[in-house]
Amino acid sequence: MLFLAGGVTPLVAGATDSDVHHAGFRKFDITYKGGDAERKRTVFLWYPTPTEARRYDYRYQIGLVAPDAAILEQKNPLILFSHGFLGAGDQTIFLMEALARKGYIVAAVNHADSLAQKRTKPIAFPNFIDAKSWDDGKFRDRQEDLKALLDRLLEQNRQPDSFLRQRIDEKKIGAAGHSLGGYTVLGLAGAWKSWREPRLQAVLALSPFATPFIVKETIGAIDTPVMLQGGTLDFGITPFLPAVYNKLSAPKYYLVLKNETHFGWTNLISLGKSTVDCVKEGNAQLMTDYSIAFFDGHLCGRKDDGLLQQKNVRLESYQFRVK
Repeated sequence: MLFLAGGVTPLVAGATDSDVHHAGFRKFDITYKGGDAERKRTVFLWYPTPTEARRYDYRYQIGLVAPDAAILEQKNPLILFSHGFLGAGDQTIFLMEALARKGYIVAAVNHADSLAQKRTKPIAFPNFIDAKSWDDGKFRDRQEDLKALLDRLLEQNRQPDSFLRQRIDEKKIGAAGHSLGGYTVLGLAGAWKSWREPRLQAVLALSPFATPFIVKETIGAIDTPVMLQGGTLDFGITPFLPAVYNKLSAPKYYLVLKNETHFGWTNLISLGKSTVDCVKEGNAQLMTDYSIAFFDGHLCGRKDDGLLQQKNVRLESYQFRVK
């Protein structure tokens, strides 16, 4: 149990002392050869730790983590996170911390299109309207970023002097992404055949830009469990998600949040709140609870407490097929 201002409060809504950890946080850079040049990417890492968390000031966001602390001495599932167009690896801190408290290692990277990424020339804006013009060459650097990140983390998992030594369960690897990050992780799940990453066991797509896969009719190639999340005010994305859900064949889930916009899955939802307070109620709580339940079930094999297999009056709509 963690002591917060105003009394004693569980770290995650609905959780008990026995299944909640403190969250650790680290930030570092990786380099790898991409195309004809060396690429440098900033990585944000959240993870479970035995060290007591404290109030932490991110950029314009108050969190609760133990910076640079040791990682929990067990094999932990790993989730890769891909941000939206012009976003950043630390754009969805409330969810990253919540996953870490539930025992997940979460690794997020700044892609080349991130406004936080250093560059020598302006960002080229893609044509999101003309989905027919998209193919597996569009934003391939994102696929390469996540593959390089995964390779590097697993390499560190096997090094005797690494902070991550034997701390990643290499059989429990998932991915999550928001907006263009949703496009990225769906591509990795097999929507782009040449992108497919066989090490991924489950994919969470938060308001994902998926129309290229609908137009090219490639969604059906995905054979890993997928959860889609949308919102009633997410006008540019959510109306297209039923077509994605209908074509998925593996275990699948699709929830629509009431009165939520496209940017609800970013730090904007926690403005004026800490990351802990944010997930105690409202859509942030639902996003977190469903995301954790999805990965608990399809990465860790934990028994579902019923959340994933029943309707919820707090949601605008919910569809699922578990077999």
